[in-house]
Amino acid sequence: MLVLTSCSDDYLEVGTYGTPEVKNYYKSPVDAEQGMISVYSAMNEMYARKNFWASMATDLIFGDIGTDDFMKGGNRVNDNIPLDQKKLYEIPTSSITVEQIWAVNYKGIYYANLILEKVPAIVFEDTARKQEILAEAHFLRAYFYFDLVNSFGGVPLIEKPLKYNEANLPRATEEATYAFIEDELELAIAGLPSRFDKDDNYLGRADKGAALGLMMRVSLYQNKMNQVKTYGEQLFALPYVLDADVNHIFKQSGEWGSGSIFEINFSSNTSLLGMGIIQRVSPRSKKGGGFMQAKRELRDAYVVNVVGTDTIRDPRYDATFYTPNDKAGTYGTGWYIRKYSWAPYSDYSSPKTGGNANSANNVRVLRLADAYLMYAEAIYTTNPTLAIEYVNKVRKRARESGGVGNLFPEDLPLTLTGDTLRDAIYKERRLELAGEGYRYHDLIRTGRAAAVLGPLGFQTGKHEVMPIPYSQIQLAKGVLTQNNY
Repeated sequence: MLVLTSCSDDYLEVGTYGTPEVKNYYKSPVDAEQGMISVYSAMNEMYARKNFWASMATDLIFGDIGTDDFMKGGNRVNDNIPLDQKKLYEIPTSSITVEQIWAVNYKGIYYANLILEKVPAIVFEDTARKQEILAEAHFLRAYFYFDLVNSFGGVPLIEKPLKYNEANLPRATEEATYAFIEDELELAIAGLPSRFDKDDNYLGRADKGAALGLMMRVSLYQNKMNQVKTYGEQLFALPYVLDADVNHIFKQSGEWGSGSIFEINFSSNTSLLGMGIIQRVSPRSKKGGGFMQAKRELRDAYVVNVVGTDTIRDPRYDATFYTPNDKAGTYGTGWYIRKYSWAPYSDYSSPKTGGNANSANNVRVLRLADAYLMYAEAIYTTNPTLAIEYVNKVRKRARESGGVGNLFPEDLPLTLTGDTLRDAIYKERRLELAGEGYRYHDLIRTGRAAAVLGPLGFQTGKHEVMPIPYSQIQLAKGVLTQNNY
C-alpha cells in the first residue's frame, strides 16, 4: 500500500500497442486503407488455409457436394462428417460449416460498416480515392449479404457498427435482404473505377466490372431478367474479352486474364496468406483431402459424339477434370477438379511455406463466360437469336481450345427457341462452370432441384437454404427464427 500510494498513477495511463482500438483509429487515409484490407481479409478467410471449416463451407465444396455433379470423397465413407451430412441432406443446426458461413460473413459486414461509418469524416487529399474506398466497402457488404441470403434466406440487416446490447436484430425478409444488396451494388457501380483504367497494383480490389457482374448474378437469382440484361449490357461495354484457351483460365499465368471480372487474390509466400481449397479437394496421393470428386453423370455430359470405339468429348472435359495415376487411399470416383489443382495438373506449384494447405491459387469469382450465359438466359424468350450468339461465343472458345481441326462443340443452331433453347443454356452453364460452385444454386433458382436432387435426399421447402446456426438462435433468445430444420 505504501508503495502504491507513493507512486504517481501515471502508470495506469498505458498507451495502446499492437492492434489499434477503433476509437483511436480511422483518423487518416492510411488508417482507411488498412481498414479496407480488413474487409477484404474476411472475404479471403472463406477460402483461406487459416480457417479449415470456413473453406469447407464455401460453394466450391459444401455448396455442390450432394448434387448430381459432385460427391463427397475422402479416405472413407464417413470421412468429414459435415460434408457427409450435406451429401445426405441431413444438416444439423449445429453444423460447424454452417456456423462459419454466418460468422465470417458477419465479420466482413462489421469491418465494412466501420469503413462506411468512419471514413467519411477523414480528410483526404486524394478525394477520388476516398470515394473509391467507400464504394469498395459497399461492394463487399453486398458480397457478404449475398452469400448470407443464398445460404439462409432473409437475415438480420446490420447497417452500422452496433454495441453488443443493440445487435440482437430479427431477420429481414428475403426480399428486403435482396433490396439492400441491390442498393449497395448501385452505390458501388456509381463509385468504382474500372480496373482497365488502373495499373496492375489495383488487381484484387473491387471495380466497376465486378459490381456490374455481381449485380447480374444477384438479379438472376431473383429471376429479374430485365435487370440481368441491363447490367450485362453495361458490363459488355467494358473491354473484357474471352481468354482464347479454356486450358489457360485457371492457371497461375491466367490470373486476371482478359475474361476475368473478379478474383480473390492469394499468395503462398507466407504461412497466413494462402488459399486452402486446393488441399481440401486434391487427391490423398497428392497431399490433399480428396473431399470433392466428380460424378460420372457430370463427366458424361461432356460427351458430344461416339465414333466406333472412340468417345469424342468437349475440350472443356480435359480442362475441368483429371484423375491421378495413383488412386491409393481414395474413396469415391477418383476424378478431381483441374480448375483448382497443383502441378502437374496446373502450373501452380505445391506450397513450400505454411504446410500443405497454403496455395497461391486465386479464386475466380466472376468470369466473362458466366456473364455471357447469364445474359443469354435473361433474353432467350425475347431475343433468342442474340441469346444463341452469346452461347456460341462460349462454345466457339471451347471448340478452338481443342486444337486445330476440332469440330466440337458445334454452334447451337439459330432455329432454337423456347424450352429447347433454355435447356441448352442450362447445359452450357453446367459444362462451362463445373467445379466453380454454381450447380446447387442453379438447380434451386430454376426450379429443377426437386427433380434432379430429390432422389439424393433434397426436400422442397427445406433444403433451398441452410439452418440458422443453433448458437445464433441461442444468443438471440427468441428474436431469430429458424428455417425449416
